[in-house]
Amino acid sequence: MNIRVAMLGGDELVRRGLESMLRTLGGFEMGSVKDRMRAPVDIALVETYGTALDDTTLARAVADPYIRRVAVFTWNHHPGLVDEVLVGGVAGYLGKNLTAAQLGRALRAIHEGQSVVAPPLPGASAQGMATPSEADMLTTRERETLALIATGRSNDEIAQEMRISLNSVKSYIRSAYRKTGVQSRSQAVLWAVTHGVRVEVLQEV
Repeated sequence: MNIRVAMLGGDELVRRGLESMLRTLGGFEMGSVKDRMRAPVDIALVETYGTALDDTTLARAVADPYIRRVAVFTWNHHPGLVDEVLVGGVAGYLGKNLTAAQLGRALRAIHEGQSVVAPPLPGASAQGMATPSEADMLTTRERETLALIATGRSNDEIAQEMRISLNSVKSYIRSAYRKTGVQSRSQAVLWAVTHGVRVEVLQEV
């Protein structure tokens, strides 16, 4: 049986990117909170944009009999917020800087009944989750490439914009995919959006 994941909040781009990412991992399927009475949700991800969490949304999701587990999916990885949320019955607090593989492991652990904070807070138990290391960090060129992919540009257009060869663009894409754990263009768009990689990065070069 696949683990059915649904998202509360977030725009269509984020939802579609997450769905594509989970599909490539295997063992997951994207559900809908609206259809939860017909197809109960195993894990509801409450997506935020780094702002204050909506306590009402979290409380309703935790109390909903058709949602088994609830996890926060956010940029705001603050120790105080993590403790407060987990005490409130939320099963996981997941950072948006997780790779696809790390997110998959976190969701499986939550589904098995564990409480997961990933990446782990400084000094906290990792619960088997790997903290993204320096190897996960993108170079400036890799960030530029992902930023342009997120705008919908083709590889040829990216090469022209960055004034490099098409082969160089493909090389940056391959290395960026490897570091971020994505496997498709739609997943790369999701990663860029959720990690704040924007075209403005080009102005820093």
